[in-house]
Amino acid sequence: MKHRINWDTSFMMGQARLLTLAVLNRGPLHGYGIIKEIREKSQGCCTITGGTIYPALRELELEGLIKSKKANVRRRGRVVYKITPEGEKVLARGLDRWVAFTKGAKRLLAVD
Repeated sequence: MKHRINWDTSFMMGQARLLTLAVLNRGPLHGYGIIKEIREKSQGCCTITGGTIYPALRELELEGLIKSKKANVRRRGRVVYKITPEGEKVLARGLDRWVAFTKGAKRLLAVD
């Protein structure tokens, strides 16, 4: 049996919420702006699709970690998202966890 794991897709789906909060911590953006910022700031390492980001945005908003409002961006109606104070707290905890995870993963995978 041949196993096909799309590592890029499965890894990014798991990290979408943390990356989204990190980007929104820099300032409000619309969905495509978040996707673009993640791709650019990671120098193409992290690529998230609309099929990943929009469900993550809905979940984050339902949890009160971000808020949305309608706005005109370059003469187009967009939904712009902003991190909440609770989202900032969750982001700080997530970043602490991420640092611990990457240190442990490097040891486990023997990557320098």
